[in-house]
Amino acid sequence: MELIQAGGKGKVAIYNRDGLYWLRWSYKGKRYSLAVGHSQVKPTRALAGRIEMDMAAGHFDSSLESYRPKQDQKVDQTSDPVLGVQELWQMFMDARRLAGTSEFFINNRFKSLARNLARWGKDITSEDTARAFIEYLRSRQSPTTANDNLRHLKSFGRWAVEQGHWQANHFERLQHAKVQIAPKRDNPFTADEVRLFLQTIKTDATYYKYHDFCYCLFHLGTRPSELIGLRWSAIDFTRRLITIAESLSRGDDGKSAGYARQRKSTKTGNVRVLPMTESVYSLLTGRFQESQPKSPDALVFTSPTGRAIDDHNFSQRCWRSICQRAGIPYRPPYIARHTALSHIVESTGSLAQAAAVAGHSSLRMVSQTYGHLVSRVQMPSYEG
Repeated sequence: MELIQAGGKGKVAIYNRDGLYWLRWSYKGKRYSLAVGHSQVKPTRALAGRIEMDMAAGHFDSSLESYRPKQDQKVDQTSDPVLGVQELWQMFMDARRLAGTSEFFINNRFKSLARNLARWGKDITSEDTARAFIEYLRSRQSPTTANDNLRHLKSFGRWAVEQGHWQANHFERLQHAKVQIAPKRDNPFTADEVRLFLQTIKTDATYYKYHDFCYCLFHLGTRPSELIGLRWSAIDFTRRLITIAESLSRGDDGKSAGYARQRKSTKTGNVRVLPMTESVYSLLTGRFQESQPKSPDALVFTSPTGRAIDDHNFSQRCWRSICQRAGIPYRPPYIARHTALSHIVESTGSLAQAAAVAGHSSLRMVSQTYGHLVSRVQMPSYEG
């Protein structure tokens, strides 16, 4: 069966099977399907548009009599077309979207599965074919990712049964693969590692232009998206203060490129003011004098081409490369924030200061993460 026109909220999907056009849609929680005969696609699209207009205006004929072909064109309406797994997956995504699943989640999780279903190119009609598809995923993905996808496919199978497309959930009895837990890599950078990292990137022929951005990641404790979105207007050189009130985050579709990023408030919605150390003040003053920004709304840090930094690109190319060159175990850029907060707690013994820098109004989260650094356990010593 060929999908001619995708459906969705308030939309009618058009399918073609052996020259027979079918319309499928949902209205007020109920599914409808209508065979329109061996017609041309143009009048079929016109009928789909009419149904969509009737639904939007509240004049929808739930009996479907006003939409059926005339007597001389009447076709057999007794059997619904059998939809393939790709068409069903599209309908499942539409249903989840209507149920409130975010577009970000759909684009990042469900659409990648749709692409894999298309690459696999087969239908799923039994537990054996479902198992074959899972094995295909495991040959291309990490065990953790494949297990996540199996969980989504089980949910899809339950939906297909509930909607009457399948008699049984072909994925239900399939087992998740055992995953060997890798050692955690979220431990903060040591002071020596920070110094080595910054020395390495400062002299790197390819990535030296990201040195100032990395320096501030380690010294300000901001989220990467907050520093990516930092504007010159947020820096008070007279009082040596930086106001963190917004971020330049990935769009709802998950794209990380500069053109796709969206300006938002901070993750917690809090505004915080950070003092500049002498080194940060000197670095930003020099950067301001060198760049001579034309507007106070210009970004402080940009890519070498002058655009907003693509955090995924930066992490996988620049950051990973510098860690490798410096001989430092890789941790993602976000750990620079964790590093700054850990060193604040270790040097001051104050969870409140770490919470202020982190932008948390409550000490609970900071205490859970960094409380062990405040008072280290003193073990007994019996030697004179």
